[in-house]
Amino acid sequence: MYNARILAAGTVMALACFAVAPADAATLITDGNFDTPLAAGSYVTYGAATSFGTSNAWTVTGGSVDEIGSYWQAPPTGGGSVDLDGSSPGGIQQSFGAAAGSYDLQFYLSGNPDGAPSTKEVTVTIGGTSANYFYTIGGNSKDSMNYILENLAFTSAGGTNLLVFQSDDIDSPYGPVIGGVSVSAVPEPATWTMFILGFGAIGWMLRFARRRNNMATAVGC
Repeated sequence: MYNARILAAGTVMALACFAVAPADAATLITDGNFDTPLAAGSYVTYGAATSFGTSNAWTVTGGSVDEIGSYWQAPPTGGGSVDLDGSSPGGIQQSFGAAAGSYDLQFYLSGNPDGAPSTKEVTVTIGGTSANYFYTIGGNSKDSMNYILENLAFTSAGGTNLLVFQSDDIDSPYGPVIGGVSVSAVPEPATWTMFILGFGAIGWMLRFARRRNNMATAVGC
């Protein structure tokens, strides 16, 4: 009974430490699954300066893009996807607010299997950080898109941040495909320290309880 009370008290301490973690672990991106609304039919093409998605969250930066509904396999997160080469290579962007701190962008990457180039290229820019990603078609089909989960760490100075996906293909209507876009906060080192301290407290209290029980047994003998 005593051990149970000790364990319960230690668990409360650990949970208190978890409570100081960022409360909003949800994505800061609107319509990152490209599913509100889903494209009517197989796909819809959007040209430069047009917007689409929930509250018109995504804006086409140039060229054109295809919002994909049922044309091919959805990303693991479900919903739709976007071929960044519509009638020609294009790009999309979205602004979002984020407090100062460290963040992680995640998205699924594939490529349109209908035609060349065999290697699709995309540049991703977020919070002033840029990275290039390449996807090589290998046995892909509309039923098996072989999505790869990509991520990009960045730092927000606070306020408004801009996320941009830009196709680097040349003269192709068969581009890099993205879906399942999300941005979440990364716990600060101090938070991880508090997690460790919370679980350490449980271990220490259980050890103390065992010593107390052993002493009580010895006295009884």
